[in-house]
Amino acid sequence: MTDTEILNAMKTIIGEAEQRISKNTIVLMESEFAPKFDLLAEGQRAILDKLPNEDDLEIMNGRIATLEAIVRKLSKEVAELKKVN
Repeated sequence: MTDTEILNAMKTIIGEAEQRISKNTIVLMESEFAPKFDLLAEGQRAILDKLPNEDDLEIMNGRIATLEAIVRKLSKEVAELKKVN
């Protein structure tokens, strides 16, 4: 076997090995990461499902504004009562 033939045979062997390594790496990554990404997506979906929608946010913002106004009013009344006593 000539040096060129040996070199070509080595290139072929190395090329085949690289292909097997790439294929095995892809299979390993899919088997390891895909289920974890699926679980992550499910968890994220569960969190997003619990978040209030826009209508609920508007209602809550209105209620918060009302409560803040009541607290301000009651704080003023308490301050006035403290001044009297």
